[in-house]
Amino acid sequence: MTRHDPLPRREMPPEVRDRLRRRLWSQLDVPARSRLSRVRAPIVAAVGAVAVLIAGTVVLAQNVSSSNNPMAAAAFGTANVASQGAEAELDRCSTTAAPASNLLQRPQWSFVTRFEADGVSVTAARVEGKPVFCEITATTVTVSDPFAEPGYAASSGTAAMFATSNGTVAGVVDSGWREFELRMTVEPNRTETVTPRLSDGFFVARARTPIDPQKPGVKLYAMHDGAEHIFSRVPPVLASAGGLRN
Repeated sequence: MTRHDPLPRREMPPEVRDRLRRRLWSQLDVPARSRLSRVRAPIVAAVGAVAVLIAGTVVLAQNVSSSNNPMAAAAFGTANVASQGAEAELDRCSTTAAPASNLLQRPQWSFVTRFEADGVSVTAARVEGKPVFCEITATTVTVSDPFAEPGYAASSGTAAMFATSNGTVAGVVDSGWREFELRMTVEPNRTETVTPRLSDGFFVARARTPIDPQKPGVKLYAMHDGAEHIFSRVPPVLASAGGLRN
């Protein structure tokens, strides 16, 4: 039997080894890049799709915002109705007041605010910069005198300018007062305390106690920060539906 001895081991020349190594790595690198490209392509496409979706959403949101909003339109319509109602009330108020003073013609009236309770509405306005109040019920229209001397609450800028037998008391509020209570005393033993509603420097209070501030025994107090401020005499009303004040 013939004996085969192994060939002696020989070292590969360095330049050959380096050349083979570079060739191997270059061949292995091509598939890697290809695979990476194949992976990156769907990712890039997905990112692009998301970007388009987001952009479309923004455009859609802008279109929705700029389109007619039923709720906003309804609110705007309600505000228009309220404004038209206030203007109609000012028409009635100025018509009632006009015979008493040629200074109270309708174009001079500027609406400020309106209060309503128990079927009685009180509209506050300004005439030549002066506050004027008008109470409207189902059968009457009563207007304050904007040129009369207000009934000031002692040591304050709060003043009563209007009071009716329906329990309405209205006027201007001290700029430093954020709230106060109005106490009405009708001798001999009737007292009622209410919290006025404040708006734009005006106050309006509605009491259940019928009052006539022109009669003796009727007193009004402003209760503020624990102090009691008694009002001076409230001026008479200027006019009411059906006739002028005496």
